[in-house]
This record gives sequence, structure tokens and C-alpha cells, in this order.
Amino acid sequence: MKKQLSIMIALAVLAIGIITSCKKDPIPNNNEQNNEQPSDTIPSGNDTIPNGNDTIPIGNDTIPIGNDTIPNGNDTIPVVIDGIRFGDTTGMKVTTYNTIMEFDDAWNPILLDLNNDGTNDIRIETYYDGPVAVGQFQKLTLHCLSGIKIHGESIEKESYSHRDTIYTPPTYWNDLYSTVVTYVYIYSQCEKIADDDIVQLSSVFEVMANDYNDILSVDDSFHTENVILYNEDIDYGTIPIHETADTLFLSQQNYIYHCWNFPTDEEKYIGFRITKNGNSRYGWLKIKLHPTWGGKVVDTELIETAIQK
Repeated sequence: MKKQLSIMIALAVLAIGIITSCKKDPIPNNNEQNNEQPSDTIPSGNDTIPNGNDTIPIGNDTIPIGNDTIPNGNDTIPVVIDGIRFGDTTGMKVTTYNTIMEFDDAWNPILLDLNNDGTNDIRIETYYDGPVAVGQFQKLTLHCLSGIKIHGESIEKESYSHRDTIYTPPTYWNDLYSTVVTYVYIYSQCEKIADDDIVQLSSVFEVMANDYNDILSVDDSFHTENVILYNEDIDYGTIPIHETADTLFLSQQNYIYHCWNFPTDEEKYIGFRITKNGNSRYGWLKIKLHPTWGGKVVDTELIETAIQK
């Protein structure tokens, strides 16, 4: 009887061991097997989600983190954070016009309230006048009102004064005079007439004529000054000023300005800055000067204005 009991206990122990050995062991973690720390990326196909200063791969491009460029194909587009770009209307309030001021529209200036505060900021006017005896001339001027500042720079400009006296026999005064004396005076902002011309230096404000996509930086120079955009060359011709019994005295005067005129036949941008209550806003005027009357004078076309919202 004792022998049978011992056999039964042995069989019971053997059965328990078999049951225990048949349980499936858990699948070990590869990192634990290799004693590695968990990685800082989550796999997604062949890509990874970046950590820190890495980049997110997208095709052949990447989205940069912490800089000022945006991917575009294999190139990057710079983001202007310290100014505006002429013609870029992002964040700008743009007003379009269909306004042309003719060269002799002195009674009808262009008035602009750029920030809509009820006060005009800019006046553009054309002045067309002169002595009746010698003709008229045009001067186109941009006036800064209410504290607006125009994009430009102060420069030292040379101008030249040419004086001469010419003695000639009379050719068209019916031989009433034996001598004709002509006093010649030429004032030029372009070049010397003779090597001994008088040179004058003056400090002037030159407005910047900007092109599409140029940058207007907050660090650029801005001035509250009236600006001459266009000055017609003046030729007063030859006129008599004095005579004696045998001599006729004439005067010949010319003024040459075209070298310093605003560009014509091109769309150009003029930048500005308006500061109110300590806050500055930047913007532009887009204009085009159209030559007329054989290129002597210009009509002024206002195309658009823009100011930061």
C-alpha cells in the first residue's frame, strides 16, 4: 500500500513539471537583449521624426528649423524680417489708381492720405510757368506732409557754371551795329562745358527709384524733405539786353537738369515710412513718368500705393 502511494505522488510531481515547462516564454525586447537604450526616433517607413535641431525629410527637401528660409524645390526663399520687399503685397494694404496728372495740371495736384488718418501725407504737383517772352518750363515736386519720411539719401552733388563772351559781326540786325556781344551763361548738373568751368558742391536729397523685389530695410535712410522728381531743361535762347550806337549786347542762358531727374518710361517704387504714436509703418508709391512734347516734359501716372497693415 505504501509502495502504491509513493508511485502516485511521484506521478503527480512529474505532471506539474510538464505543465510548467509547456508555458510560452515572452518575446524578449531587442534593446534589452543588446543592453541598448531606447532610440529617440519613431520609425515611419525609412523616415524619422527629428529631435532637437534635425530636419524633417520630405522627398529631396527638408524643412529647416530655427532659420529664416522656406524650402522651394532645391532652393530657398529668403524671408524679410527687418523690412519689406517692393511689390510683395503680403501684410500690405494696397490701393490701386488710374490717375494721370498732365505736365501742366498745376491746379490739380495728387494728394495722398496713406494711413487713412484724415490728414494728407504726400502732395505731388507739377509747376509749369516761366517768363512769357522766353516760354514756360516744368518742375515736378513731391512734398512731404505731416511728418512722413521718404526713402533716399543725402549726397554731395557737383554742378557746373559756364560763362563766356562771344564777339561776332552782326548777321541779322540789318548792319545797324558793327559788333554783337553775346554773354553766354550755362548752368549744368550733368557735365562741364569747358575745363575752366566753376564747380559748385551742394548737399542734396536724392529720392531712391526702386525696382520690383528690391528690399526696403528699416535701416535705410529716410528724410522729411521735398523732392524734385523732374526738372525740365531750360533754354532761354538769345535775347537782346542792351545796345549802344555801334554795339548790340545779347544774353544766352541755358539750364541743364536731366541727369538728376527721376527715371522716365519705367515703373518705379518710392519707399516711405510713417511714424505715429511711436509705431512705424513702411510702404511705397508706384509711379511712372511719361515723356511728352518731344521728351521735354512728363505726365505723372500714379499706379498704386501700399502700406503695412
